[in-house]
Amino acid sequence: MQKSEIMPRKAFFSKQEIIDKALEILRQQGPEAISARSLCKALGCSVSPLFTVYKNMDEIFSDLHAAAEKLFETYMADVTDYQPAFKEFGMRLVKFSREEPQLFHYLFLDKNSESIVADRKARECLQNIEGEYDLSEKQGLELYFQMWVFACGLSALCNKNPQQYSDSDISYLLSLQFSSVLTFLKSGREVLDITPIKK
Repeated sequence: MQKSEIMPRKAFFSKQEIIDKALEILRQQGPEAISARSLCKALGCSVSPLFTVYKNMDEIFSDLHAAAEKLFETYMADVTDYQPAFKEFGMRLVKFSREEPQLFHYLFLDKNSESIVADRKARECLQNIEGEYDLSEKQGLELYFQMWVFACGLSALCNKNPQQYSDSDISYLLSLQFSSVLTFLKSGREVLDITPIKK
């Protein structure tokens, strides 16, 4: 090797080690606690090894989001093996919001938050619904939308106050919402708009 050739600096940490530490901080303190400084402090290194592996923090956050999604996917692994699948989806979403409050906030409540896994799993539930309950594609999409909004809203409430509803409360509320929307859609009636009361 010629003297003019420079060997690349060896990284002290792998990408996996860095993301594991970032995920640990995220789960404990939330995304606002993650910075180059906090990561380096947690890893016990200077900034140099961190950016030998990654070009910038945007790359780190991209891999961190993927890691958060992967963890969320473990909660939804076999959700379509249950009937109705959307109720099971809702139960697991609430469980995730309680057990992983920071991750739930990061994936569902933060500005510009997005969970591709949640959308994919919810749509898998939708496919089961259309066949099981003899719904048209339009009716299935409407039921999907209504249950998605309700499950997310319920999970957000439990994220802020985990003890607000018991598991039996959650089960009942999801069943009632599912049955009510399903019955309404099958009835063929139109949703009434708000009108002023004539005096």
